Amino acid sequence: MKILYLNYSPSTIQFTRTYGLADGLRSLGNEVIVVNMHRKIRAQLKTAPENKPIAHSVPKVRSNKMMKIIPRPFILLKGEIKRFLGNLSYLPLEFKLFLKYKPDIIVIRPMPLWSYYLSSFILRKKLVYDTDGPLLELFQNEYHDFPKVYLKFERFFIRHSKAICVVSEEMKRYYGAFGGDINRIFVCPNGIDPKRFKYDMDASEIREKYHTKDKITIGFMGNLAPWHGLPGLLNIFPSLAEKYENIRLLLVGLKLDWDNLPAAVDKCLIEFKDKIICTGKVPFDLMPTYLKAINIFILPYPQIEFFYFSPLKLFESMGVGCTIVGADIGQISEVIRDNKDGLLFPPGDYDIMKDKIEKLINNPELRSRLGKAAAERVHTNYQWKNSAEGIIKAFEYSYGEKRKTKAG
Repeated sequence: MKILYLNYSPSTIQFTRTYGLADGLRSLGNEVIVVNMHRKIRAQLKTAPENKPIAHSVPKVRSNKMMKIIPRPFILLKGEIKRFLGNLSYLPLEFKLFLKYKPDIIVIRPMPLWSYYLSSFILRKKLVYDTDGPLLELFQNEYHDFPKVYLKFERFFIRHSKAICVVSEEMKRYYGAFGGDINRIFVCPNGIDPKRFKYDMDASEIREKYHTKDKITIGFMGNLAPWHGLPGLLNIFPSLAEKYENIRLLLVGLKLDWDNLPAAVDKCLIEFKDKIICTGKVPFDLMPTYLKAINIFILPYPQIEFFYFSPLKLFESMGVGCTIVGADIGQISEVIRDNKDGLLFPPGDYDIMKDKIEKLINNPELRSRLGKAAAERVHTNYQWKNSAEGIIKAFEYSYGEKRKTKAG
């Protein structure tokens, strides 16, 4: 089949899933054309190799200073005019792409838009809606000036979408509550590229760079956003570092400002900063090697009521054979079988998390067994090819097998 994959996100952070699924669909024998629709991304890609991710950019936090100067209704009106014109600007490009490639399926990585529904309806094209988060999350965390009426639009469009792919069972339940046939919603979690995240990788260069060759390295990847739970890990590290001389903490992708630590972090951490390595930004191509340099990878999530995430770092760290200590929540609980592929702890209970880490520090054989089992599980069940199969199943259910059944 010929598949046109349209990514509307203005951030390169979405590239991993976009290109991962595209490669997975190709491995299933499909022709896949990826088009990044946002003008900012198209500008960045003009000099980049075709179908190759460029360096990930970090979304900027939107300032609320203008809200104090200009009355809110005027800001909302300006935003709505801009969004409406943005939708109109996409329509000619969508028509052009649909007519040029004549795809069997159009997969969309959505933003709060209506253009793709209108263009696909007019040209009678078959859409598969692929999303890793609800507009509710977008509304709360990025676009603080978004009118709540968009949440009603989301419910309307989801209820009337024929084929939907989501990243987790939590997302399926959330969208299923909007109405319609819940069986048309398929769970397609994130995954790994098995050629990049390999169990037998050599990380000696990274270990030598940070002087951790003879150390037990505890690792984390992410940032200080509250839902990542990093303060919980930072607060238990001093007691571990005091007890075990041969451990180090590797924080991949971030820098700590030692003069301005978050309020949730105990200031005694500063006494052990010589045992903490902050890598800062890591090049895309080197991420697997950095993960391989970690012995014990931590997913320190707190208790989150709506944990709909499909953490990429879960699959990628397992893929290279890290031993996982993760919060027993959401998709983490589905992927990791406690004491078989990793160790789980109640989300937010960092004393138990510390006990699990100590168990692994003191038992290298257990670390090795769990790390190997984690890699085998991910490489068997959570490659991008596995996730791409869900997109094909969603298409066949909504536009193929189900329709044939009705006709019969």
